Amino acid sequence: MKLHCLMVLFLACMPMEIIASEFPGGDCDSPASDQDLRHCDFSAAKFHGIDLSRSLLDGVKMQNADFSNARLVGASLRKADLKWADFSGANLSGADLRKADLFHTNLDDGILDDADLREANMFGTDINRVRARRARFDAAYMKDVLMEESDLSGAVFDQAFMLRAVLIGSRFDGAKLRQVTLTGAALEDTSFSGADLGGALLNGAQCAGAIFSEANLQDSRFVNARLRGADFTGALAAPAHLLDMLSTR
Repeated sequence: MKLHCLMVLFLACMPMEIIASEFPGGDCDSPASDQDLRHCDFSAAKFHGIDLSRSLLDGVKMQNADFSNARLVGASLRKADLKWADFSGANLSGADLRKADLFHTNLDDGILDDADLREANMFGTDINRVRARRARFDAAYMKDVLMEESDLSGAVFDQAFMLRAVLIGSRFDGAKLRQVTLTGAALEDTSFSGADLGGALLNGAQCAGAIFSEANLQDSRFVNARLRGADFTGALAAPAHLLDMLSTR
């Protein structure tokens, strides 16, 4: 038992490059889970429903590929090129997508619980009806992202750029959106209950029916936002300009 514990500790301290060398090299024509596939080019590949869980796909080209309904639980896709790819219905729980290129990638109806998308390029990404609880989107570039009717409870969006994002009907309960840019965003019927929006920019945002109950709004900006029917019950540190807007609506 002691030997087993020491081995686990030793592996945990090893650099990723050394651990990765222990993964078997996968066949690019018939890829599978728990393989090192970093040498592959999956551009325009057709892998509907495939299981690549825990595989290494860092930097792999996957442009225009079909990975719909695929299973990539715990897979590593750092800096992977997923432009225009179809990952609709895919399970990417716990996947590492840091700095990946998801330009106009389709992630609709997928699962991204605990996934890491920090600094990812998500310009125009479709991510509707997803479940991405506790996922990380820190500093992601998410201009014009479509994220309707999704569950982002407990997710982190600190410093994400979400200009004109469409988040209608989504849940950000308990999420962290500190210094996030939501200028011109569509936030109708979106819930930010208990979320941290400290320093967030919501200038010109459409907030009709949105819920900000018990949310932290310190230093946030709502200039020219549409607030009809929005709920700010118990909101914390609401800025003076917002209080003036609420008093005259």
